Amino acid sequence: MYRLFVILSFVFLFYSCRNDSQEEDFSEKIVFKIGISKEPAALLPFKRRGRAELQINPYIFPQIADFDPVTRKLIPSLIEKIPSEIKIDTGKHKGLLKYSLELRKDAKWDNGMPITAKDYIFSVKILLDPMLDIHPAIRNQFKSIRDIVLDKNNPQRFDVYTVNDYMLSKELVTNMELYPEYFYDSLHVLRKYDYPYFLNSNKIAKLLEETQGSKQFAKKINGTYFMREHISNIGPYKLLKWEANRYLSLGKKENWWGEKYSRMNTYLKNNPDKIIFKIIPDKTTALAELKNDNIDLLSDVPGIDFKRLKEDTLYNKKLDFYSPLALKYSVIIINNRNKILKDKRVRKALAHLTDVDFIIKTYGTGEEKRLTGPIHLSKQYYDKSLTHINYNVHKAKDLLSEAGWKDSDGNGVLDKIIDGKKTEFDISFKIIGRKIEKNVALLLKENAKKAGINIEIINKTRKEYRNDRRNFKFDLLLSNISKDLVDYDPYPRWHSDNINPGKSNLTGFHTDECDLIIEKIIRSKNQKEKKDLYKKFQEIIYENQPAIFLYVPTNNIIVNNKYKIVTSIKRPGYFANTVELKSDSKTNLK
Repeated sequence: MYRLFVILSFVFLFYSCRNDSQEEDFSEKIVFKIGISKEPAALLPFKRRGRAELQINPYIFPQIADFDPVTRKLIPSLIEKIPSEIKIDTGKHKGLLKYSLELRKDAKWDNGMPITAKDYIFSVKILLDPMLDIHPAIRNQFKSIRDIVLDKNNPQRFDVYTVNDYMLSKELVTNMELYPEYFYDSLHVLRKYDYPYFLNSNKIAKLLEETQGSKQFAKKINGTYFMREHISNIGPYKLLKWEANRYLSLGKKENWWGEKYSRMNTYLKNNPDKIIFKIIPDKTTALAELKNDNIDLLSDVPGIDFKRLKEDTLYNKKLDFYSPLALKYSVIIINNRNKILKDKRVRKALAHLTDVDFIIKTYGTGEEKRLTGPIHLSKQYYDKSLTHINYNVHKAKDLLSEAGWKDSDGNGVLDKIIDGKKTEFDISFKIIGRKIEKNVALLLKENAKKAGINIEIINKTRKEYRNDRRNFKFDLLLSNISKDLVDYDPYPRWHSDNINPGKSNLTGFHTDECDLIIEKIIRSKNQKEKKDLYKKFQEIIYENQPAIFLYVPTNNIIVNNKYKIVTSIKRPGYFANTVELKSDSKTNLK
């Protein structure tokens, strides 16, 4: 007994006398390292610009409710349950839809304060504040929320009223992040005005312009103050360090309120003790870092590299390879405004000159899936009856001849009289130098030449490319269109309201019939009716071929095989907070 007491005393003395200045020992913890190609612009979700932010934000700012990565059903995170939809027939809110929400009472901000309905109102007001740099599409979307009414007896309970003709009302009020009012607006600048004031941009802009502290608040939100050093959140991780252009690290919160719900909700898990995002712009360097165990996960690996590494016996024993379908699709945008490209027979001919199967086999993993229109394959209402337009030069030539194109002067390029002037079939394909873009453009150029079409490939800087795209100064360009798990809203990309410069209907295609179908889709609450409308919409797009729909790519993810991880079609395709060590790796921690 005395011997045991001596041993225990020695152990206690050893640990109590450790030098506090020593670096924290992570030898018995999970430190998960991820390679990302670009530094995030900011960590506030409403300032999100791209994939880098999307890979980091969820661990800091979980949404009120989100789609389960496995079942793809909307599940509660910060609220007790998903609200029901109630149509109001009388009173002040007649004609609106009501959603009653209750925040979890044990959900707390970093300072220990509970989240309340006032934080919800503040978070929506931010998105409607005209003095803040918020994307116009987001601001217009949230104007569908007409009122927010707090429960006087329960600070966590409130009712949200939305327009009744927007198909995604329930997702709008729940599928969003919350921000602590005490931290981002300590002077309660936005609280000075009731919510309905924010629905009138001009009116609230004038009021805020005259409000003390409003300009300072806007300056902090629009600037860098809340981008890096000043971050407060309700998620399972906190920002530990951000070294520009090198890495940023997140640390697991101790005694975090959400742990009790983590078994039921992927987004509330916090398995790794530390998550490090290493910024590695060069793909070759990133793969080398993965091979040398300097990072544990790399996503969006080019198909050629993914296949090569998967077949390499030196590395396929130490790495796991995942290739879930991505929630996006690849498409060649055709500018239907161009006089040469206005005829649907010409666009169909270009589709027949695009060898999609060759692109998948040569530049992808081979697991990519072809599609026929702008609705993702994962949707139940994707029309499987529409057949793929396959590579066929003879069919393309027939369509072009039918459309009046011929080589009248024998120079190898088709021509036609348009508006009284002889016009040769010369078009351009604008790219920004990415390998897949260049390969697709070169392939189409070669195939088009066989049919008498001349395609000039034009390399642009990112800035020039974005400007040309925004102002529709292009003939063809390759694009990856991101999708969501919510029902597809075709209005932004396919309605005639959005065909002008700065808008999002890039093709410029529109018909009265298509507009009408789209308007019915976004107002319909009947799932059977909506499915029929989606089918009709897909038939119209297929018949007119306003773009060349290629395939749904795979999200190629490579992970050190000592870890278990959840992958999904849901962006970003993996969930670092779910990482666990495999049982046979626990004795070999580094």
